[in-house]
Amino acid sequence: MKKSSLFIGFLLSLIGLLLLIIPRQCVQAIVILLGIEAVANGIYSLMYTRKLIPDSSFQYTVICRGMLSIVIGLLAFFLPLKFAQAMWNIMLFVLAVYLIIGALLQMYATGKLRETGVDRRQFIIESIISICAAIVMFIIGAKSGIVFVRIVGTVVLLCGLTYLFFLWRTRPLVQEPVEVVDDISGTIEKSNE
Repeated sequence: MKKSSLFIGFLLSLIGLLLLIIPRQCVQAIVILLGIEAVANGIYSLMYTRKLIPDSSFQYTVICRGMLSIVIGLLAFFLPLKFAQAMWNIMLFVLAVYLIIGALLQMYATGKLRETGVDRRQFIIESIISICAAIVMFIIGAKSGIVFVRIVGTVVLLCGLTYLFFLWRTRPLVQEPVEVVDDISGTIEKSNE
């Protein structure tokens, strides 16, 4: 069994358990982590993505998306810590709207990359993930959001436990070398059987 696979199984199980036991705190941690990711994504867009092609509308779109990412990310990180519970729900909806706007800007920029030969799969996948995450955030921000978080926690916990069980069932069997003594000649033979 690889240690990294075992770690992934335990991590999935732990995240699922935390989502079941303390869903509100997990949602708060997700908001802060998304804020950090948005800042990092904005900085990356400003430093690298905008330089992919010299098209001014592409660069302007990437700059707008990058600046929006940094601002929303900083708000998601600092505001909830300052203004407590009411801000968490507001930031969930703000992040959801940001993800949709960011995905639309990303799709426009990806369309501009069509003629350049630059691999666009990463940008398309990022847009799809952003839209899916926005939908999840709208659901979490609703009244029944904690129930949804607990359902996700149950699914993640079951996936983690199933993964660990699968790792345990498919683990390699350890074979110890056996020494066999020939009674007639007195020689010792080693065998892996």
